Amino acid sequence: MSLTLHKVAVLSDEDDSHLFTFILDHPQKLLETKSVESTEVHYAGHTWSLVCMRKDERFLGIFLKWRYSDGNSATFLSTKCKYVLTLVHCHDYRGNKNFMTSQKFTTAQPLLGKSKFIPFDELLEQESGYLDDVGKNVVIELGFNYCSTRFEQLVDVSPTNRIRKNASGIYFDTTTFVLANHRWYLRFYTTKVNSNGLPAVYLYLSGKAKGVSMELRFTLCLCNESTEILAYNFGESAKFDGFGKTLQEPLPNASKMTEALASVEITSIMVYKCANVRLFQQPAAFSSRFQRKDHFGSYNGAYGSAGSSLASVETFQDHEGNFWKLDLVRDAKTLTIIIDKGVHHFPNNKTKIVCFSMVLLSLDQQKGSDINMNGYPIVGCFSNFTDDRGYLTTFPLLLSKLEDPGSPYLTDSGDIHIRINFLSSQTTSLVVRSGPRFDYQLNHLLLARQELQENHRSLQEMREMSASQASLSLLDDGLVSDGSFSSGQMMPGKILTPLSKSLDSLDAFSTGDMAPSLEEDYHRFFFSDLLRCFVETNSRVPTADTWITSRKEVLSAAREETLAETSVLANDASILSAGARIGAGDTRKQSETIRNVVKYLQQRLPLRISEIVELGSLGTGTVTVDRFDADIILFSPDVPAERQSLWMPALLHCFMTCMMQGSNNQDPFYPLPRCGDFSTTPFALQFSCDGIDVDVSVAYDWESEGAGSYNAVYEASCKSTVKTDRLWHGVACSRLKKKFLCDQPNEVKAMIKILKHWRDGIAWRKTEYRPNSYLLSLLVVKAYEEARSLDAKRIIQKMASYILAAELSLSWSTFYLPEKYPVEFDPPSPLIRDPTNPAVNVADSLPYWGQLRTEFTIWVRSLGITVSPLGS
Repeated sequence: MSLTLHKVAVLSDEDDSHLFTFILDHPQKLLETKSVESTEVHYAGHTWSLVCMRKDERFLGIFLKWRYSDGNSATFLSTKCKYVLTLVHCHDYRGNKNFMTSQKFTTAQPLLGKSKFIPFDELLEQESGYLDDVGKNVVIELGFNYCSTRFEQLVDVSPTNRIRKNASGIYFDTTTFVLANHRWYLRFYTTKVNSNGLPAVYLYLSGKAKGVSMELRFTLCLCNESTEILAYNFGESAKFDGFGKTLQEPLPNASKMTEALASVEITSIMVYKCANVRLFQQPAAFSSRFQRKDHFGSYNGAYGSAGSSLASVETFQDHEGNFWKLDLVRDAKTLTIIIDKGVHHFPNNKTKIVCFSMVLLSLDQQKGSDINMNGYPIVGCFSNFTDDRGYLTTFPLLLSKLEDPGSPYLTDSGDIHIRINFLSSQTTSLVVRSGPRFDYQLNHLLLARQELQENHRSLQEMREMSASQASLSLLDDGLVSDGSFSSGQMMPGKILTPLSKSLDSLDAFSTGDMAPSLEEDYHRFFFSDLLRCFVETNSRVPTADTWITSRKEVLSAAREETLAETSVLANDASILSAGARIGAGDTRKQSETIRNVVKYLQQRLPLRISEIVELGSLGTGTVTVDRFDADIILFSPDVPAERQSLWMPALLHCFMTCMMQGSNNQDPFYPLPRCGDFSTTPFALQFSCDGIDVDVSVAYDWESEGAGSYNAVYEASCKSTVKTDRLWHGVACSRLKKKFLCDQPNEVKAMIKILKHWRDGIAWRKTEYRPNSYLLSLLVVKAYEEARSLDAKRIIQKMASYILAAELSLSWSTFYLPEKYPVEFDPPSPLIRDPTNPAVNVADSLPYWGQLRTEFTIWVRSLGITVSPLGS
């Protein structure tokens, strides 16, 4: 049994997408052997492998493993990547099983993926379509879409450590870390002498580059101050070994500082080599036909015999030590370069798979720009068993044009400069021999698959929208005979059109196609009346029950977050603290993104919005390095206060259409950041925006005139016997939730971050077994209040007593008196009354407390804290 790399494909897109195809042979043996690991692959300067593992004896788990071996920098380095694991169906691509996620890898959590990818019964059944025609092999694809690397270290800058000095002042260096087979480090000045005492931070390449250059895009940060995105070419021919920038603001009390946090986030890295290709043979004595103003000469003469070079071809080395050579195809009409292996040094029975692209470099950008090769990046297979004469790359430039007077591409010695970008370099144990090459067809298929999946998602969204409109059309029974109706809330002089036409108008408004003659306020009033009609005609709608969600759906209504599976238990408090720590400068970009989303929602949604409240980790100041999320609650006096399950799905679908249109077609006045992964739950519209998970919910504004304020919310919530309605009333109290959490001391917020970071490192058996952030926050707040201490261990010990208690009852009197609102809650769940709504039991969000109790006990004991249930 083995897991072998078979193919590599690289798409030349903005996300640097790579697709690795593996063959898992004899998967039946996983029933006897616990796991199998592939050979290493390389992406974004890191080494990875694929692991297939038996889980719970019945399931196949597929995991991505980050392989970082430098012990000195292991605790300071992390990488976050977006990837997708695909189990390929042999007969129908729609039968593929996919797992797409964006996760952070650390040396404490190097193995992440999905533990129950597919049952073995289904995988090994020939009829299921995952085994090949001989029943021995399974195809697994690993796709990377994005990867960033973060190095962060707390450096001692106390007076005893200020021993290094140069012309710019006293400087400090971090530990070196490894990226793309090279070592790097940060150097910073708390006060730089030749920069008016401002701080400065730089990224340095340690030692000499291995014969190549590296183009990096990165952001530097010192304490809470960060630079913009910087770009620099390190390595061969670089002017400086390091590159950075002086920061705009001085560090507070720089002379008295004892520690400084320095970090770099590298968002892209490109390894390349610049090589010369001889076009003309330089005679012993020559006279140039012309001389350009920039002093670059050219030569007039024949290119030599077809297919032969007039000069010896020099080999060059890449970053892995492989030798290559470039030559010119002299009988071609356009510029054609051939690349081949320079030395037959490849290991026996192994094949080197290299993906590369080429660029013809210009010597004068004003006279001509760089020219990219034609077509996709080329994937070449090189081994001791291939006797092909290299791979041909063509450029959109006539060969005869290179000797024209004024050509910006030719040097005085008759050479051209070619930049070879090494996009991917892999080694496989498969022996690839000479034969036809059809790798370009793989790129075609990948692009076609992406387009087909995109069309399928669009079609599904259209079907869902059509289904919503079809359900709403049942409200025609409530219309008058001519197909129109009126409402006392309508604007004077306006007549409501038939419902079907109204829905079309509403959809046109959300996509930006509404005629400009129709006023925006008219649509907002019309929209509110339309929603009210949904509720008023509920008794006459036979399919109203289709919008009612089950208890399971309600409890799982929060975003289904991908569980990080790990073989390493993070039980060190210092590791958790470091992982949970994040500076204010790290959230600046995310906060700006959310502000842009809020502006767009406020101006472009067809609804009168009285206030927008931001919750989630960004809204409450409890962000960890693992995940950025934001809950946006829109308060409106125009939506009904009750029966949200009837009208909310149609409203959220309308919002989703509007947001998708705004993301795809940028609004010049209110630009919306690029968003994707749109979906709806019974409670919210969900999407991702610049790496942030966003939930948008709508709530009736109980603080509006005549609504009755929160006393009316509490009374309505306590009278209701349906948990769904109580949860909707809880959403309506989001203003109080934000105030309750934001008013907590910073030490309590720091403890909440640690608990969230610990939770994200646990392999929860089911999604619904994972405690949500609000539940953990309330447990931390109550533990702090009763412990009457900011000591972390005492707070954790108090939390353990709550979690392990046989009967738990917690409440607050911050916004209401609990005894004033007697509510009978369903046993046997613990009782944690929402401090903002007396009728909501937050503990109901966790239907099973067993795994939480087990995992928390293990963690607490590993910290040396005595555990005892409440009341024992």
